[in-house]
Amino acid sequence: MPDPTAPSKAAVADAFDGIGTVIGPVVTYEEAGMSLRWVQRLLNIRSARDAAGVIFAEDHLSTLTLLHNESLAKVLADRLLEPLAKYTPRQRDRIEETLLAWLERGGTPEVARYLQVHPQTVRYRMRQIEKIFGPSLREPDTRFNLELALRSRQLTSGVPRVRPLRVPQRRWREPRAVAGASAREARRNGL
Repeated sequence: MPDPTAPSKAAVADAFDGIGTVIGPVVTYEEAGMSLRWVQRLLNIRSARDAAGVIFAEDHLSTLTLLHNESLAKVLADRLLEPLAKYTPRQRDRIEETLLAWLERGGTPEVARYLQVHPQTVRYRMRQIEKIFGPSLREPDTRFNLELALRSRQLTSGVPRVRPLRVPQRRWREPRAVAGASAREARRNGL
């Protein structure tokens, strides 16, 4: 296609409805091979999570940039996340998940909502993380590099980041009428 975004992304997405498709960025004729390699790379990364639908490579340039050199991204992640090696895989996953959410969202309430945990749990985990990484966690370059390492590890592991929404099951109870209940409530409320 000369420019798949010229009509509109929605029109292109409708044309490929239900078909897993990755569309590369618009490039010159000489760069078509490079665009094809980007599409193939993105398709390999995203295929497990996006089984159907249209993916525009231009919406995922940061992912392509981060994993342009996967071995270098692995070295970065291994080096920066080395202090987590002494923890069990489950503990490591929890620490990495909390740290990445904190780096992306910044505040305890936002992180707690995203992780679907109590804010005090986030505070506890962040105290653990501060003990692990020390004062360097306050440096912008360290935070940036940690986010790169965590994102690259997540992308190369093939595990989707979005947590499934857990909806607690609640039982519906029919309201019971109790004689004099409304009068007691009125007296209690000063009426």
